[in-house]
Amino acid sequence: MANDHAIVVGGSMAGMCTARVLSEFYRKVTVVDRDAYPAGAHERPGVPQSRHVHALLMRGRQELETLFPGFERSMLASGALDLNFGLDFAVLRRAGWSKRQRGAISTLFASRVLMEETVRSLLRRTVNIELIERADVIGIKTERRAILRATGIKCVPRDGRGDFELTGDLIIDASGRSTKFPGWIRDLGLALPEEIVVDSHTGYASRWYTALAPGTRPAEWWWKGVWLEPRGDEVAEAGVLFPVEGNRFLVTLAGWGGKYPPSDEDGFTAQLQKLRSPIIAQEVALAEPLSNVYSYRQMANRWRRYDRWQSRLEGFLALGDSTCAFNPVYGQGMTSAALEALILRDCLKEFGSPDDGFAPKFFNRIAKFQAEPWAMATGADFNFSGTEGRRPPAPARALNRVIGKMIEVGAEDQVIADRLSEVVNMLRPPGSLFEARMLARIARAWGRRMVRGRQAPAEVSSMPPLLPAQRMAA
Repeated sequence: MANDHAIVVGGSMAGMCTARVLSEFYRKVTVVDRDAYPAGAHERPGVPQSRHVHALLMRGRQELETLFPGFERSMLASGALDLNFGLDFAVLRRAGWSKRQRGAISTLFASRVLMEETVRSLLRRTVNIELIERADVIGIKTERRAILRATGIKCVPRDGRGDFELTGDLIIDASGRSTKFPGWIRDLGLALPEEIVVDSHTGYASRWYTALAPGTRPAEWWWKGVWLEPRGDEVAEAGVLFPVEGNRFLVTLAGWGGKYPPSDEDGFTAQLQKLRSPIIAQEVALAEPLSNVYSYRQMANRWRRYDRWQSRLEGFLALGDSTCAFNPVYGQGMTSAALEALILRDCLKEFGSPDDGFAPKFFNRIAKFQAEPWAMATGADFNFSGTEGRRPPAPARALNRVIGKMIEVGAEDQVIADRLSEVVNMLRPPGSLFEARMLARIARAWGRRMVRGRQAPAEVSSMPPLLPAQRMAA
């Protein structure tokens, strides 16, 4: 069968990356989204979590540049910040403040909307990709050949014009956490794939601010961003001050175990004072707020195991959050979406047209990839009591324990910190943490820490310079 027309449902990062890949194999690619795309880097209703912190891992940065040449240059030209996390962030880990030291990886800091707008602008340059806006997909079309096959989608435009249908050789669900495809699959009489949910009852609250002008910001405040980790159940709240383009920063509070941060202005400001350090509260007290407080709580890890799916619907694929959605607090989503699109490219190159038997091969490939970020996200969530769902297997629990030790000793050993950063940024597999030399280095560093004792006062003694109360009052 000729590759004539591919249809992607969902125009967010996963959908755009997928469309870019499909444009190399199909005469025409159509992306259908419920929203109108804004002119510029602005919010849209279909991505409510975009108002919160979004981390683009280094692997995601690299692969977006691969898919959309010029991505990095465009981002920097639009004001994205290229920062070194170890050097430019004040970081309070569970065991205390991290030593300020340059890490091996730099990171692009920008708003989610700028990243989406940059990718969308580059995507529009691909001549065989069509973007259909303001259209709700309400069902899938199928026909029975040797086996049931998806042949198109049914749409209702939001401008009141008549319903329409699109016919395609391949239908891809990239519509995210709120995907309607499982319901349509059930309506076809097919069994649904197994669904695994791990929910730590995490929630976000965020507010945007104008960054302090150079003349008004205290000279001793060397940091450009702040990262305050939770300690566990006894302190299950975290805080991030995240610099973005346009001389702005956003502050996001996160709480685990149902300890959701307040969504009102007074409560949000009061919660900043209750964090492990007053460092964010002090900066916010001098800054000008730009927004209300935004909340988001749909943060459960959810994995639809299409790789174990007993039913068959040829001509249908799914990727991104539609298949495996991670707790967004760990920043894996956009990078995973880009990598899954590239896995699709590899499968199309290897297996050719996605005819009979293609879908199981693709789903097996992305499941093998998804297993690693899933283990890291759910393993971290199970550090908090009250997390519900299937606990990860023993190897994943061991990985989480090693990562916990590495984070603590990495505050003092840059080699360990860099290796951990490479794993978190998906540049190395988690198994690289278990290399003999690395385990030996971790053991020695941990031994030194045990000899010294836990050093409870270290958190205060190594704290970044804060302002005295009387200066804040002034």
